[in-house]
Amino acid sequence: MGDGNLAVRFSVPAWIGLVWAVAMVLALGLNLPFGVPNEWVWKPRADTSFDPVLVIAAIASLIALCGFAWWANEAGTTGQRTTGQQVKQTGKRIRLALIISLLLVIAFRIIVAALVPQSWRPVPVFWSLVILSPVATTFYDEAMSLEQQGLTRYLRHYHEQLSNKPFHAATHPPGLPMLFAVWRSLAMQPIMQRFVPMDENSLSLLREVYIRIAPPMRPDSVYPSDEDLKASWWVAVFCLLCGIAAMLIWVWLLWQIVPNPSVIALAATTPAMLWWQTTVDSIHLLAITATFAFAYRWQRTCNWNWAILTGLMAGISLWLAFKNAIPIGCIALWLIWANLRGEKKLLAAQIVLALILAISPYLLAWLAFGFQPFETFKAASAAHHQQAGVHARSYLPWLFFNLADLGMALGGAWLGLVAAHLFTWWRQEKWQPSSSAVTLLVLLLFDLSGLVRGEVARLWMPFIPLLTFEAIKRIPNKSHELALLTFVQGGIGLALHIQLEFLRPF
Repeated sequence: MGDGNLAVRFSVPAWIGLVWAVAMVLALGLNLPFGVPNEWVWKPRADTSFDPVLVIAAIASLIALCGFAWWANEAGTTGQRTTGQQVKQTGKRIRLALIISLLLVIAFRIIVAALVPQSWRPVPVFWSLVILSPVATTFYDEAMSLEQQGLTRYLRHYHEQLSNKPFHAATHPPGLPMLFAVWRSLAMQPIMQRFVPMDENSLSLLREVYIRIAPPMRPDSVYPSDEDLKASWWVAVFCLLCGIAAMLIWVWLLWQIVPNPSVIALAATTPAMLWWQTTVDSIHLLAITATFAFAYRWQRTCNWNWAILTGLMAGISLWLAFKNAIPIGCIALWLIWANLRGEKKLLAAQIVLALILAISPYLLAWLAFGFQPFETFKAASAAHHQQAGVHARSYLPWLFFNLADLGMALGGAWLGLVAAHLFTWWRQEKWQPSSSAVTLLVLLLFDLSGLVRGEVARLWMPFIPLLTFEAIKRIPNKSHELALLTFVQGGIGLALHIQLEFLRPF
């Protein structure tokens, strides 16, 4: 026994992941505040009674996902074998492993999205309330306002109306209301209405709760019709699908670095990706992840098509939210760095075209509808300052708690992988282009700026694919470590979801 053969040996990322898990368990067990008391915290749930069938299903799907990650690594179902007979022998297994892994991911995500306390059930009512709520989103109401005013009038006077718009909508450009208007129009179709899983009792309950949380703002206010109530469920489903699409793109990016189905389990168990699936955060996540994927292909191929797609997707991201300028900036810095250090150089004409496309939504809205982008930004910034209340929160405590919140959202496995990658990068690959290094630097500067003080687990979620992209290089080779990391990360993510109220309609 002196040779240490009986000792359980783990890699550095695994140890960091385990320490993270212990810290989360202690914080929950000791009822430590997840934030700064008297300023802002993730509140403990008043109701922790969940449907036991769904809880068991979530745990079972997590175990299946982790078990399959272990099997995939043990069986060698990777894309690294690329010559001769080995390709023929492993090709079918790789495809099968991918299909099964992705199906498990989708099942796991949907089960967690449906995992709400008994007091918030039925699940379709909860999903609809999140979309309809004048507190949680407010973009559905804006979509109805857009339809009433017409697109031309809505965009022309958008900056003038921002100060009177409800919470959240007052801080954004018109991209999300326009997207919600399209989705609402689609969801109002009779064939779509027919498939909404709500009976008369559910609709009555939904209307009763909505009236309670949304008293008339004006004398001429009109409450949503039954068709609108049903349509809001479809909008929640569309957000859920955006989250799934973002996950698939993220997995594709990780596969470019480590072609192993086990990376799918690591991505799927990322805590933050589970908590806001039926909200607009999934839309932002999809937009940023798609932009990064297009930029990655553009940097690798220097192809005009990828330059166009990168510019267009960046433009859509900026049209959806001003805050998306920061992750887009991370992608731009990484591209510049890679262009300066890499062998392949992006054409100047491609860069100019991508930049023009990135501002094209604002340019077209200004030229075609009289939209005022600068006035809108100033009005939105003023509304954000007033609504967020950041100026009233302490600066120094949030320097720490923002990073702790990001660590909670990132998950123990990714925290360990990012730390290991950055350590190796600093010692061996310094000055080589790294999206992880760029993103971390931007987030640290953002934290120091004091512009955000709280809720970064949600607000910084679109940065996670950028932060973890190259960190996947440090994925453990041992199957038991992979399975343990994914299970611990997903299990703690579930525990946090059950204990803390990350999402509520009001």
